[in-house]
Amino acid sequence: MNVIDMATWPRKSQFEFFKQLSAPHFSITSSVNVTNIVEWRKSEEISLFNAVLYCIMTAANAVPELRLRFRKDTIIEHDVVHASPTVPIDGDRFAFCRIEYVPEWDAFNTNCVDALEKAKMQNELREHIDNSDEWIFLSCLPWLNFTALTNPNNGPNDCIPRISWGKLDGQGSNWMIPVSLQVHHALVDGVHVGKFYEALAENIATGLNKQ
Repeated sequence: MNVIDMATWPRKSQFEFFKQLSAPHFSITSSVNVTNIVEWRKSEEISLFNAVLYCIMTAANAVPELRLRFRKDTIIEHDVVHASPTVPIDGDRFAFCRIEYVPEWDAFNTNCVDALEKAKMQNELREHIDNSDEWIFLSCLPWLNFTALTNPNNGPNDCIPRISWGKLDGQGSNWMIPVSLQVHHALVDGVHVGKFYEALAENIATGLNKQ
């Protein structure tokens, strides 16, 4: 973890401006080609959810701004951020889950399998009571091919990014999904959101960076 020096940080004025707003978050949704993941899933017999989650988290960790968090007026940059997705449970409900991110696919997939199995055993929504912020909050909506999405947040001091993805949609020979990224504008600008989508597309196109 690294503490940002506000005296030399190029985005100091942007941070100060957007942090004072009552609604400082913005969300962008883009259609992402996941044909490579679908084909890889067929050949490897793996979970589509786990594979998409891996690509998303690898992309998020590749963009430093998505690893930034503020604590009052102190900004820190995490070395790595981890996944906290929602997981479906009985009764059309969901539970929270935490998955440690590691760049090696096999290890990450093992983490996913173990954490998801434990989360699915919950019978009610349980909030994590610690105040750790090295997370990306994620959700999958496999029933919807959405074009825009916003997530609940805990007010203007909630700076944890939210990423959601939707229904797999066949378009000719390609498979597409909508991916939404919601961020705090005090830490993240449109250019950084663009870098996330570029990194995500590269991860998918280059074989998911399997290691």
